[in-house]
Amino acid sequence: MICPEQIKAASLFRRLGSFSLSIICAAIFSRATTAAEQKPQPQPIAAPSCNWPMYRANNPHTAALNFNPPYTPVGKRRWIFPAEGGIDSSPAIYNGVIYVGCDDGFVYAVDQRNGSMIWRSSIGAKVKSSPAVDHGIVVVGAEDNNFYALDAGAGKQLWKFACGDRVSSSPTTNEDVVYFGSWDKNIYAVDIHSGQMKWKFATEGRVITSPAYDKGMVFAGSHDGCMYAINKDDGSLKWKYKTGNIIMASPMVMGGLVYFGSWDHTFYAVDENTGKTVWTYKGTENYSIAAAGAEGKVFAGNDDLKMYCLNATTGKLLWKTPINSMNPLLSSPPIIGGGLLFMGSTDGNLYMLDTRNGAIKWKYKTQRPIVSSPAIGDKGVCVGSQDGNLYFIE
Repeated sequence: MICPEQIKAASLFRRLGSFSLSIICAAIFSRATTAAEQKPQPQPIAAPSCNWPMYRANNPHTAALNFNPPYTPVGKRRWIFPAEGGIDSSPAIYNGVIYVGCDDGFVYAVDQRNGSMIWRSSIGAKVKSSPAVDHGIVVVGAEDNNFYALDAGAGKQLWKFACGDRVSSSPTTNEDVVYFGSWDKNIYAVDIHSGQMKWKFATEGRVITSPAYDKGMVFAGSHDGCMYAINKDDGSLKWKYKTGNIIMASPMVMGGLVYFGSWDHTFYAVDENTGKTVWTYKGTENYSIAAAGAEGKVFAGNDDLKMYCLNATTGKLLWKTPINSMNPLLSSPPIIGGGLLFMGSTDGNLYMLDTRNGAIKWKYKTQRPIVSSPAIGDKGVCVGSQDGNLYFIE
């Protein structure tokens, strides 16, 4: 995704950060319809055991969801879906359908049961952003400086919203509004039905993080090194927290605290109402990927190639586990399901760890680096790879 962190991959932005783009677009709305290629509809999909409707699973971005009924994946592939380009986008799963973007310029809808394509919709540019699904609408950003809304059932374009630069930030939805950031340094709130902008909030750096939402506030980090808390009604600033370097990792909100890492080698826990520091944890390298949280623990990856488990209240280290990587960074934000942690790596493996002690239980090998963050589905996890395939592992 990290394309951020999504892109989510910090590796991509380190390479991309060496040059700048200056594409200026007026904020306009378009009703033009892109082509949606559709295969025959499958038989009705039974009610799933769980949904993962957006990047990091939910509005607060805890990225935690139990398998229901309880289930322990064993690392066996159920199916593989071949796209026509690398998949950095993280999948969303809703009512038995998996939605994911791709570098081939398409957004795909795939049957969770067997990996067959339901439809694909042409965006016309790489899709690093991860889709969100709400009110029968799929919303996602693209590298052509536009943000798109598609019909979840057929893939038809409903509207698009023009930004001043690319959109690799993954959207968050709440109460008919979708929130996302752009490389044009703005955080946007847009009506999910009409595509009309409700407000935008200007920062001083690229916004590739995915906004988190909790208790009427939108939280998002920027390349200007600040974490912002914004009023969801009018886009006014409630507080901002300055770190010592850029923020790549999307924030996570849990238990009244906002958790996020920075390229200043520090992981932060900040009071969600006041923006005051509660605790920090110093790492040896940058924090480039989003953290996950569950059962009083925070799981944060550092670019020293270790996954850290910290006490959510105090920041005390509980355990740390090395994750193999071809590059000096972690790329795939972790998720939690049923006491298990899942994450990908640039070594091409999907890892499963025990959240109690950090032990690696198994790893599943793909052919290229994994930047996509996994999503929990029906008795398994789904993840994309830069080898151009979407995998469902059970």
